[in-house]
Amino acid sequence: PLGFSKELLPVGSRIDGQTERPCAVSEYLVRRMVRNGVDKICFVIGSGKSDILEYYAAGYGDAAALFVVQP
Repeated sequence: PLGFSKELLPVGSRIDGQTERPCAVSEYLVRRMVRNGVDKICFVIGSGKSDILEYYAAGYGDAAALFVVQP
């Protein structure tokens, strides 16, 4: 079993300034949405997925992140 949500599974990498960092599988979808003009992203997550909230809490690029936590 993974110690984190499968949506955050590192697949590939991205350049952050001068540093190469792992890229979460969900980040590819979020990046495409932002690139195509989305300015708000609503993540619907289960109560055990707080790591996703922490990962995207600051938003992504110019998009704000909103969260709905299902019980």
